Amino acid sequence: MKFYGIAVNTQNKNVVINNLPTDCLGAVKKAKRIATKEGLKFQFVKPAVNGQKEGATLTKFAAQRKNRKSVKR
Repeated sequence: MKFYGIAVNTQNKNVVINNLPTDCLGAVKKAKRIATKEGLKFQFVKPAVNGQKEGATLTKFAAQRKNRKSVKR
């Protein structure tokens, strides 16, 4: 799972920190290190959701429902 970090600069503007490790604890440590190196205040780390489409739930998971129905029959 990929992660991204958020830090705040001196003008209270958010800065995104990318290219973090795939484990949560490692991502937090590296984001804190990068933030202090660049003079930013670390805020938090969140997982980056990949490949999930926006829209209604019925539309997003229609293919999965169809596959389950065909397996049962």
